[in-house]
Amino acid sequence: MRTIAFGSRAHARWLLALPRSSAPRREVVRAAEAIVRSVEREGDAALVRLVARLDGVRLTAARLRVRPEEILSRARLADSALVASLRRVARQIEEFHRCQLAPGYRRELADGSVLEEQVRPLGSAGLYVPGGKGAYPSSVLMNAIPAKVAGVRRLALVTPPRTLERNPAVAAAIVVAGLEEEVYRVGGAQAIAALAFGTRSIPAVDKIVGPGNAYVAAAKRLVRGRVEIDSEAGPSEVVILADDSADAGHVAADLLAQAEHGSGEETVVLVTTSASLAEETVRLVHEGLRSVANTARARRAIARNGAVIRVEDLEQGMEAVNALAPEHVEVMTRGAARLAPRVVAGAVFVGPWTPVAVGDYGVGPNHVLPTGGAARFASPLSVRDCQRRQSVVTLTRRGLGRVADDVVRVARAEGFSGHAQSVLTRLEAE
Repeated sequence: MRTIAFGSRAHARWLLALPRSSAPRREVVRAAEAIVRSVEREGDAALVRLVARLDGVRLTAARLRVRPEEILSRARLADSALVASLRRVARQIEEFHRCQLAPGYRRELADGSVLEEQVRPLGSAGLYVPGGKGAYPSSVLMNAIPAKVAGVRRLALVTPPRTLERNPAVAAAIVVAGLEEEVYRVGGAQAIAALAFGTRSIPAVDKIVGPGNAYVAAAKRLVRGRVEIDSEAGPSEVVILADDSADAGHVAADLLAQAEHGSGEETVVLVTTSASLAEETVRLVHEGLRSVANTARARRAIARNGAVIRVEDLEQGMEAVNALAPEHVEVMTRGAARLAPRVVAGAVFVGPWTPVAVGDYGVGPNHVLPTGGAARFASPLSVRDCQRRQSVVTLTRRGLGRVADDVVRVARAEGFSGHAQSVLTRLEAE
């Protein structure tokens, strides 16, 4: 884990080398294109063939959909204490996201005209749940609950064919979220294509959300426009802004927690004014590596992307943090509550008692966050992502007359005489 002075050439080189949002590799795009085209053309037949070839599981089209009783049976294998925790976490996530509901608004004008914004839930959404080591029950809840709070009528969940067998906790989360009625055992780019185009067994949806590998990300890009997709998640990131009041043990533990995600590309950064904190944190991080999950990949992430950035003061520290606009920022300084509103990040964790891990596991806010600097313009997954907004305009005769001259003038300036006439014809008929 290197130590770098903010604004130095070494700092500039390190920034350029970080994994940021970018297009998938060419070979990944080609493979995803072939899969998406085959599912679009052949539907269920392509899904059955691809599941056999890519997952080694032989299915019939009738078995693509998982029976609810099978999910309930798998869920009963999960630890009962874990299920109780998932239920409590789900309640906290739901309570937070209910605060995001907005009814729209209505303006009644003096001439009797009415201008409205109506907020409506999407008709359907598809939730992608990865398999293997990347199958996280918390992500099932984080993706499903905003959609349910928004009122999305139909939720379809897709996951690789062995996920529920290998991870009963995922089945338990599906049951806690109330999604067991429409679950399909298909993953990868083929699952994204099925949700986008629809097959005989898997009806199409309006939006697809949920994390996945590079092939899933490439497929999402290919079908965007046919359906909407969520943001493209990159490797996890944490930046900790700290002064000499921070506890090095807390800082090191939080850096290690992000490094253990397992891609080997995570970004873990301490931005600090304190030389002693920097030195002690580096020592503790290297000592603690043996105790985290995915040790080899965590070590790789820290070697590649880990850094301590030394700054002269907290003002310069804020500049260093916001230059990254990362997924997570922890503020562990004196006056942290005053600095936090100025941070640009997917989520901000304030003070010594607020590690990122509480956000990952259900204190309330969503853990699906922008990465790779996208926090400059993107936001966490929310109820708003599962809604659409439409304008409704109801003019009276007086209301049309009030705006007619301006509408006609601008329409003619743009060369659209038909637009102008569609207004004038109503007024000339009087």
